[in-house]
Amino acid sequence: MLLIRSIAVCLSAVALVAGSAAVAGSDPIGVTVLPRPDGPHRVGETVVHLVDSAREDPFHPDRQRELMVSVFYPAEAVEGHPRAHYLSTALIPDMEERFGLEIPGLLTNSYTGAPALAGGPYPVILYSPGAGDTRIYGTGLAEDLASRGYVVVTVDPTYESTVEFPGGRVERPAPLPGGFDRDIRKKFIAARLLDIRFVLDSLARIAGGDNPDAGHRALPAGLGHALDLERVGMVGHSSGGYTAVESLHDDRRIDAAVDLDGQIGVDEEFGRAAAEGVDRPVLVMTSGQIEEVGDANPSLAAFWTNATGWKRQLTLRDSAHYDYTDFPALVPAIARPVAARYIGPIAAERATTLVRTYVAAMFDKFLRDRTDTPLDRQPAEPEIVVTR
Repeated sequence: MLLIRSIAVCLSAVALVAGSAAVAGSDPIGVTVLPRPDGPHRVGETVVHLVDSAREDPFHPDRQRELMVSVFYPAEAVEGHPRAHYLSTALIPDMEERFGLEIPGLLTNSYTGAPALAGGPYPVILYSPGAGDTRIYGTGLAEDLASRGYVVVTVDPTYESTVEFPGGRVERPAPLPGGFDRDIRKKFIAARLLDIRFVLDSLARIAGGDNPDAGHRALPAGLGHALDLERVGMVGHSSGGYTAVESLHDDRRIDAAVDLDGQIGVDEEFGRAAAEGVDRPVLVMTSGQIEEVGDANPSLAAFWTNATGWKRQLTLRDSAHYDYTDFPALVPAIARPVAARYIGPIAAERATTLVRTYVAAMFDKFLRDRTDTPLDRQPAEPEIVVTR
């Protein structure tokens, strides 16, 4: 809850700027605080509402499992397509349509509904957020990867975090009578693993020319042809990192995984990937903070013993847990002391650059077979330490 309050303070400060700032041309009024993507392509974004009719929701057995995902992709042309809002995929656009005005707000670097860039297909990367977190926190990383020629799908953990569905419906986290204990965290992970399988199945439908959106909303032109489901990676933060590595273990469709500051298990109970190992490549990036705490070390040590595929662990000096998300970019300098528990002394721009560089290097190396990535040489950056 403190993290949410910190974000609210930070976004309030941003809103003061947004009220008087304007983006040139036909873009909505607002500001963009996320660093620009580093790749050569413009980025399109669309949001898809998925319903798994074959599965009851584990937190609401009277309902079918529903998911919201965002798809970021290289865009052909962005003219005439609005910049995407960072905080809302339904409420703000609905209000704009109702009142015929553009509401000041926080914008991303993506363009809603722009046609996908021809020349694909492009490798696909899935993103899973931390425990109780929203997929939105991975927007900057997703945009950066998309600008480099990947299709990135960010997945919300319904009833674990607050999720906004079409029409302004908002589903809050499920009640936790026993608190955020080990059993509920294991239940969350179990749901996420099935979610990832379902998302991959849904992407296969899109690639085959179908539209799995529950409301049959139109997908961007060319999106199906942009998906290369023969080259799939996954990246996640914290519990999402565990989800990424565990999904790699469980689903042969995933070829490589990146774990951003997450242990591979829940407390002392290791996941199958740690206990049994995996035979495909895994990059683990840890923060200085988690290295000091040490709670990830037992599961990572077990993984290193049992995994037979390529593996490497890098530590980002002077960083904290949320330096692997968008959070540092959202925090104005005046508010950084409020967020010191979540972000380290490393500069936000520097953390962003390093995380983007090494995540992209991992997928360039193993999804595109490149041999000239930063992972093919010793790190030149003083902030990066090869831990394993």
